Amino acid sequence: MYDPRHNFKAVPGEALTQGESVYISSDGLVYAVDDGKSDVCHGWALTDGVANGAPITIVKYCRMKVDTTQTIGARVYTGAVSGGSAPSTTYAATGLVVGWAIADDEVIVTAPNPPAADG
Repeated sequence: MYDPRHNFKAVPGEALTQGESVYISSDGLVYAVDDGKSDVCHGWALTDGVANGAPITIVKYCRMKVDTTQTIGARVYTGAVSGGSAPSTTYAATGLVVGWAIADDEVIVTAPNPPAADG
């Protein structure tokens, strides 16, 4: 669930999966927040996307269902996971804090404003 006022369109610079934490790089493309770049997050991919394909929607604030069991009330992190990931409480302080878990399968996340670092 998201508010249309809190989204933008961007072209992926790599294959992205729905729900993945992403950032805009200096080349203007969107990449996954992962173990190579986990100090910035500009939002989450609303749909899957392919490298240099059609623009996809990136949401900056949303409530999302996740596959991994969450700790209710705990902080949600972007993670520093190889290949990227959806935000989760299970990353034990890796990446950025972007929200909290409201259920064992649901989180509320907000892109840091301003982001912690440049893309």
